[in-house]
Amino acid sequence: MPKKRRQAKIPTPAWERPRGALGSRILGRGGQFYGAVVVGLLVAVALGVVGYAFGNDYIEKQRRPGSTAIQVEDTHFRLDYFSNRLKMYVGQFGGQGSDAAQPATAVPAVVDLLIEEEIVRRFASEMDVEATEEETKQAIASRLGITADDATFDVVYQQELSRSGISEQDYQGMVRASVLIDKLRTKFLEKVPPSAESVRFRQILVGTDAAAQEIRGAIEAGGDFAALAKEKSLDTQTKDSGGEAGWVPRGVLGASVEELVFVLEPNEVTTIPTAQGSLVIQMLEKAPSRAVEDDDKAPLAERAFAKWVEEKKGSIVLVNNMDLSAGDSKKIEWAVSRAYQS
Repeated sequence: MPKKRRQAKIPTPAWERPRGALGSRILGRGGQFYGAVVVGLLVAVALGVVGYAFGNDYIEKQRRPGSTAIQVEDTHFRLDYFSNRLKMYVGQFGGQGSDAAQPATAVPAVVDLLIEEEIVRRFASEMDVEATEEETKQAIASRLGITADDATFDVVYQQELSRSGISEQDYQGMVRASVLIDKLRTKFLEKVPPSAESVRFRQILVGTDAAAQEIRGAIEAGGDFAALAKEKSLDTQTKDSGGEAGWVPRGVLGASVEELVFVLEPNEVTTIPTAQGSLVIQMLEKAPSRAVEDDDKAPLAERAFAKWVEEKKGSIVLVNNMDLSAGDSKKIEWAVSRAYQS
């Protein structure tokens, strides 16, 4: 007999197949369940983001003391070193109560000081100026109030390093720079010319430009300059002498003031705004060449040294993270809070 043919099995559509146990549990849940899952996922993501942020902030805080405060060419000044130097600077100016020790003044001053020190360490040799190890040790001893051959030198020195928080290498670098700066100033003092273009004038210092203009008008109308100086000038060094400033060689005054003073003709009066207020200037005499007095040689040397530093500063790579207007605010806050803590 012929065999019976088996009836072909028709496959069940996927949508009619029975669900597995897990699929039945998940797909059979209501909207509340899925909402809870979504919320849970969002919370987990948010916690992850917050945790990542806190973790990064923690790592950054841990690394911050060793991060760069200032870079001069390939030299990196660490933030903790900057903070220790800031603390030292504040102490040198009588503590936190003095105007010079306020952060707005002290932070830029320490920035300039560290840059200047690195510049002289790099370029002093161009002026045939060097600082020996013995000279550096003697300068350290002088800071400590002892002599270099004092039996207690090592002990006192280590105490100073511990107190200041500055490493021995950095401390020696700081003192070596101070030796070089002193020698450079002496070098520039020796280069001061024996004579220079000079002017003799008198001045009245007042608080505002409006007050200066009023006094200028009174003088040009025939008022007595000397009497007005004694009555109104805020400059205690010249007011009792009728505002007499004496002979001043070119190079002593600030550059912005000098440009305006040296072009005046005898008896001409002008006003000049300054950081201290406004000056009323009257030219008395001019000389194309006049002997430089001893009291004027040091200011001339200092001006020449500052100019040399500025020229070198313009030739190197500088990164200033402690700039109060455009620097790293977190680094500045860290350095200041640490330097000013009691």
